[in-house]
Amino acid sequence: MKYVKLIAKPNTWFKEGTEAYNYYCNEDNKYRVTIDEWNQMLSDGCYCVRGTRISESVYENVIPGEEYFDGECGFPDEFEWSIVDSIN
Repeated sequence: MKYVKLIAKPNTWFKEGTEAYNYYCNEDNKYRVTIDEWNQMLSDGCYCVRGTRISESVYENVIPGEEYFDGECGFPDEFEWSIVDSIN
């Protein structure tokens, strides 16, 4: 199976240069979106993914400027991407 490696570009929801993963993963078990999910993202114009974010305000126990792992709707143009064979 083929997967898509998504690397956050500058000025997006995710920390620049970090990888975004399938929305249904968690911080301890990260896995990439499939090529089918990526194609759906291209078709819909957005797709929910998870990755490293930097807090801009107090969020649960996270203080502003602190990194945390969370999900957000991502848009195809917010990522550098490549097709890979590895799920993680």
